[in-house]
Amino acid sequence: MKITFVVPALNLTGGIRVVAIYASFLANKGHEVTVVSPNKKIHRISKRLNSFLRGNGWDAGSHFSTDFFTNPKVHLNIVETCRDITDNDVPDADLVIATFWNTSEWVNSFPERKGKKIYFIQHYEIHPWLPIDRVKATLSLSFKHIVVANWLKSVLVEQYDANDITVVPNGVDQKQFYSEPRAKQDSPTVGFFYSERTFKGCDVIVEAINLVRKHYPNLRVLAMGMKKPMKDIPLPENTKYFLNPPQNEIKNIYNQCDAWLFGSRSEGFGLTILEAMACRTPVIGTKAGAAPELLSLSEGLLIDINDAEQMASAIIKFIKMSKPDWQALSLKSYDVACEYGWGRSSVLFEKTLDEVYRAG
Repeated sequence: MKITFVVPALNLTGGIRVVAIYASFLANKGHEVTVVSPNKKIHRISKRLNSFLRGNGWDAGSHFSTDFFTNPKVHLNIVETCRDITDNDVPDADLVIATFWNTSEWVNSFPERKGKKIYFIQHYEIHPWLPIDRVKATLSLSFKHIVVANWLKSVLVEQYDANDITVVPNGVDQKQFYSEPRAKQDSPTVGFFYSERTFKGCDVIVEAINLVRKHYPNLRVLAMGMKKPMKDIPLPENTKYFLNPPQNEIKNIYNQCDAWLFGSRSEGFGLTILEAMACRTPVIGTKAGAAPELLSLSEGLLIDINDAEQMASAIIKFIKMSKPDWQALSLKSYDVACEYGWGRSSVLFEKTLDEVYRAG
């Protein structure tokens, strides 16, 4: 098959990494795969100055990166500027896959020769900084839908009367994310992914950690993120922060933690949950994305959204947990992660594309 992915930008976010994984798998299977993206966005001087005055550095533009696209079999087409993708930018193909709300608007205007239209949905993008009416309109387009979690399918069915939906859960690369069996540490350590996006819930995580430290001041905290921490959401004191860690070193961050904190208010899937579990790190997570399913299987601790006190209690439970109990939980987390390899997800993704291609 000739397959085109249309992405909103190339960067190091989890959503783009998922696209890169599927693109590489499909290309290795002999399909002709093209990924089309706008070029890097350069911010205006006024926006850069505003970022600098807020103490967030001289933000020159988006964190554009092609690092996930290392497979030479995948054709990467980056247009000359940061602009909407048109049908002239994409090859004629059998299938064309939108990967974000604005890309679905672009793809919707493409002629039939660009391929049958698929909308790959990794999150319910109803955020205040986006044009919500336009986002919702894209979910009513007559595309084939592929979603990463059952809750997303439920939203499409119940709110948008969609009926052509396949769930393809995300996976985890067990060659990249792994750990040998290990024991609970004498110095309790938690970690989390830092983001300024409010739906990621980092403010709740920080509040929970500060509550725990009133009773356990020696709690060790690790965090990683794509940007420098914002003044609006400061890190807890003495946090060891990893800014844009190399991909091959991320496992070492998970491996240093006794528990991984997932505080999202809203999430499509939550890749860090599986990554931590693959590294034998149990997870404390909110009822968002795939967390309810994954944590019920792994016996991690599931907590309510926006409840810092409940997260703090869960952290304390881990601190007090015996070493044998922690090791049993660590093994359970690892076993569940092993059931979610990218191989299985990629085969299902390809099978779904083949069904669309062969349909009349």
